[in-house]
Amino acid sequence: MYTEVGFYEPDSWKAAPATVDEHSLKILGHPVMEDWERPYMQELARIATLNGGRVLEIGFGMGISAGFISRFYDQRGIGRGVTEHVIVEANRDVAALARKFRDEHRPGLVRIVEGVSYDVIAENADGVFRDGGFDGILHDAYPLDESQVQNQAHFAGTAYRLLKPGGIFTYFSDEPTQFRPEHLQMLLDAGFARKNIDHKIIRVVPPADCLYWKRDTILAPILRKG
Repeated sequence: MYTEVGFYEPDSWKAAPATVDEHSLKILGHPVMEDWERPYMQELARIATLNGGRVLEIGFGMGISAGFISRFYDQRGIGRGVTEHVIVEANRDVAALARKFRDEHRPGLVRIVEGVSYDVIAENADGVFRDGGFDGILHDAYPLDESQVQNQAHFAGTAYRLLKPGGIFTYFSDEPTQFRPEHLQMLLDAGFARKNIDHKIIRVVPPADCLYWKRDTILAPILRKG
C-alpha cells in the first residue's frame, strides 16, 4: 500500500531538513508520518510494552508512538513497567525532537541513539543493543531502500536476536487485514514460531489525499519470541 516513496542514501536522509507540524512530518518532500496514524500507533505502543522492561523503538517520527509508550511507563503493575525506552532515529532534525521528548518526559528513562538502525545496532556502543536485551520492540522507520517498502518485517531477524525469550516485536505493516504468505514466511525465517505470530486489525481514517495508505484498517503484528 505504500506509494510515492523515495529512496535516499542514508547520509542524505540523516542530514535532510525535516518539516513537522501538528498534522504531519515530511522529509525531502516525502510524507513520513501523519496524525491519522494515532490509533494505530497507540496499539503498536501497547503491544510493544506488554512485558514492560526495556523497550526499543526504531523511528521517532512525530513522537506519537513514543508518547503512548510513555503512558505505559507505570501502568503495568509492580515490576511490569517500562524501565528503559531506547529510541533510534536516523534523521538529524527528528532526533533533535526525540531529545526534546526525552527531556520533557523522563531523562533517566529515555535514551536517544541517533543513526540508521542497522548501523548503530552493529556498533552496539555501550552494549545498548546486546542480544536478548529487550522485552519489546516497535519498528516504524521510513524505508530507505526497496527491500523495506512492503512492510517493516525486514527487521524481524534482528528483532528476534535482540529480544529476550518471551519478548514481543511489532511494526508498521502494509496489510489491511492479514499477513501475505511471503510476509508470514519472512517472520518464520526470522525464527518466530507460527504459534507465536498473531495480529490485531486497527481501524484508521486516512485523508483522501494520503499518499501512503488508502484503506480503513491496518494490521498490527504481534510476534512473540519463543
